[in-house]
Amino acid sequence: SSTGAVTTSANLGVYSDVACTTPKSSINWGTITPGTNITQTIYIKNTGTGLSLELSMNTSNWTPAGANGPITLTWNQEDTRITPGQSVPAILTLRVSPTIADVTNFSVQINITGTN
Repeated sequence: SSTGAVTTSANLGVYSDVACTTPKSSINWGTITPGTNITQTIYIKNTGTGLSLELSMNTSNWTPAGANGPITLTWNQEDTRITPGQSVPAILTLRVSPTIADVTNFSVQINITGTN
């Protein structure tokens, strides 16, 4: 299995649909093979009412810890600013090294933060 649990800071929502009606708290990456890239699209919405937020993403709690490095996660919305009520599609890209070894299952915490 290969999964990512998604957490956000205050005033941000993560959704699986463009209308931002279906919250998303995890991503199932499916079966992955060495040397591949897998993408998933999620939608990030500023659910606050007052301030625009600048988006950033990082990862933590890799299990096993050795998966962090041979497997990397990036996205296309780093430093994007969204206004209250605005949503943007975010493409997450999971890259798996062709030389990865001894990792058959992994999980990771995906942290999406909005700062003003």
